[in-house]
Amino acid sequence: MIKIRLILTMVCVFFLLASSITAQRKKAPTRDYFPMRVGDSWTYRQDEGDAEYTVKVLSAEKQADGTTRYMLEKQAGAQIKSWYSKSNGWVLMHGESYVGQELKSTYEPPRQFLKNPLVAGGKWNWKGKAITNMDATEFNEISGPEMVKVPAGTFRAMKIVSKIDDGGAAMTKTYWYADGVGLVKTTSEGRQIKYGWELKDYSFKKASAKN
Repeated sequence: MIKIRLILTMVCVFFLLASSITAQRKKAPTRDYFPMRVGDSWTYRQDEGDAEYTVKVLSAEKQADGTTRYMLEKQAGAQIKSWYSKSNGWVLMHGESYVGQELKSTYEPPRQFLKNPLVAGGKWNWKGKAITNMDATEFNEISGPEMVKVPAGTFRAMKIVSKIDDGGAAMTKTYWYADGVGLVKTTSEGRQIKYGWELKDYSFKKASAKN
């Protein structure tokens, strides 16, 4: 009788623990390294200089396949519009256009722009036409997390190193993305070119995103 009670007690404890773990997993928030909500905006400052640019989410339209297509506007001297959606662990880029200019690109199928969520060791490649209509290739690899300090604060971010060949012009771009915030820092290096941008401010500030 004692053995039976002991077995029953152990079974109950096992199920209670299993239920507790399952509940905790359900409560865990989904990581999002490329948040997009209409009205959200980010301001970036050049790391060596006074230049700035802003990115803002202008609209969100439901598509026939159930996804949402977001339009973002970048103000960086020129006005650039780009379209994104999220599906099956990816941020997909559908196209971009320089307003008032002939520079425009449409990606069909959509370009796999960013894995989401970002996990260290992840890799992906892309090959297609750049907005200049030149053949381009990208090789991306994820590492991290790293603590990154920028004017907007200190963030625990995932790092992406992107090896780019755009019409024979090789360049390495490095990006740091923070969960719940998005892009917080980027650097570009190639030949005689070297510059970077850092997040100066953003329109939404979650306490859980900063460290």
